[in-house]
Amino acid sequence: MPATWHIYHVKNCRHTTPPKDKLVIIACVSVKHMGFLINTDISPFVKKRPDLLACQVVIKASEHKCLKYDSYVHCAYIYPFEAAELCDIRDPVSNQAKTEIKKAVALSKTIEKCYKKII
Repeated sequence: MPATWHIYHVKNCRHTTPPKDKLVIIACVSVKHMGFLINTDISPFVKKRPDLLACQVVIKASEHKCLKYDSYVHCAYIYPFEAAELCDIRDPVSNQAKTEIKKAVALSKTIEKCYKKII
């Protein structure tokens, strides 16, 4: 069973267009495993929207061996994952990143309250 607060490598992630390999953080388990996408940069679309920009969290490569460089956890949206998608576990999420993710989730206007409570 996939663990919460770990980074997974998801092949052909269905939550990107087009599907591509992504690193994700599983933050909670309700009916499904729910997680956030990790990006190498903040998109121009997000940079122009203060409410979405406030939900970007830096995740440091120095604290996570699977990262080549500091990246961003996009905490404005949470996505469902099947256990079968979460076979390739990488690193646990650092305490600092977990704390910052929880703060960003609290600010999110797009994440449902039920997930905010679980996270």
